[in-house]
Amino acid sequence: MKLPLYSVEEVEQHNTEKDAWVIHRAKVYDVSEFLERHPGGKDILLAYAGRDVTTLMTQHDPHQHTTFAYGWLGKYLIGRLKGEENDKEFDSTKRENLLMDGWREDLIDWNKAILPQVGKLGPGYLDWVHSPVDRPLRLFESSLCEFFSITPWYVVPIIWIPAMLYACWVALQDLTARNGIGNLDPYFLNSKPKVFSTFSVLFMCGVLLWSLIEYCLHRFLFHIINHVPADSPFWITVHFFLHGQHHKVPFDSGRLVFPPLGAGVLATIFYNLFGAVMPLAIARSVFAGGLLGYITYDLMHYYLHHGSPTPGGYLHQLKRYHVSHHFEDQQKGFGISSKLWDYPFGTYPNKLQVKAA
Repeated sequence: MKLPLYSVEEVEQHNTEKDAWVIHRAKVYDVSEFLERHPGGKDILLAYAGRDVTTLMTQHDPHQHTTFAYGWLGKYLIGRLKGEENDKEFDSTKRENLLMDGWREDLIDWNKAILPQVGKLGPGYLDWVHSPVDRPLRLFESSLCEFFSITPWYVVPIIWIPAMLYACWVALQDLTARNGIGNLDPYFLNSKPKVFSTFSVLFMCGVLLWSLIEYCLHRFLFHIINHVPADSPFWITVHFFLHGQHHKVPFDSGRLVFPPLGAGVLATIFYNLFGAVMPLAIARSVFAGGLLGYITYDLMHYYLHHGSPTPGGYLHQLKRYHVSHHFEDQQKGFGISSKLWDYPFGTYPNKLQVKAA
């Protein structure tokens, strides 16, 4: 089957957000549907719509492309450039000689729930889960469980901003009443301005504490497969349920933020933990700040996958940092809303360190 032929001038006409074509190695690709999924942000790809990206994709700037990027590109092949025809007929089913759809996807039946199947992958699981695909994923057999496993980003502020504001109000009432504090440090709580100032300091401590919790959860819980037998069916299933699914389908917008039920369980655990080690008024103030940290984390995570920050800015750097975690080195870059804790714990991505130097 021969592919249609297009001139450079024809390709140049397709340069809008709803109609974006690019040229790569004399082949033409319609990447309109991929703009929102592009790990580097849609603005970068849109800037080259209607143009040849062959040279661009071999450079390190604006970001380095992996072999999977070339494979995904093959899914959008629609034709060839005029003047670059081969005498032999071109088999469009072969596309590029690259991985277009992950590694050994024949090991999994994608028409069924994935979670019950991953345990059988054994030693091949890590290679499989870290070869991302752009396709729908069903996690559970149960439709009810599947429904609660998918969460649109806007659910996070709808549920958790009111919860945070209520936690702030309760914490301020507790500080005013010195709940659990007694007569300790009465100077800092003997007027409303001082109560508010004290609350503000404790609140910000909670935000900072969350950034550490976020790092630890991501590194030691979500990537638990790095710390347990990697060929165990049980631990493979646990890892895929907690986080592996996100690495397998990183473009799935419904699996980028915490489902409310799971977030509620974690919030309850940390609320009780804080209350066990701190006076109640202090614990609730810190917890309120932690809720803001969590909200920022979840919304930031969604933005890093689907947003298009201005090149050169901090958010653009943060996006590149998270893209590196997904597509270059999954053992580095565990911060999401901040890169802070990757520095002291030695997990900042090596390639980014070299570039910064």
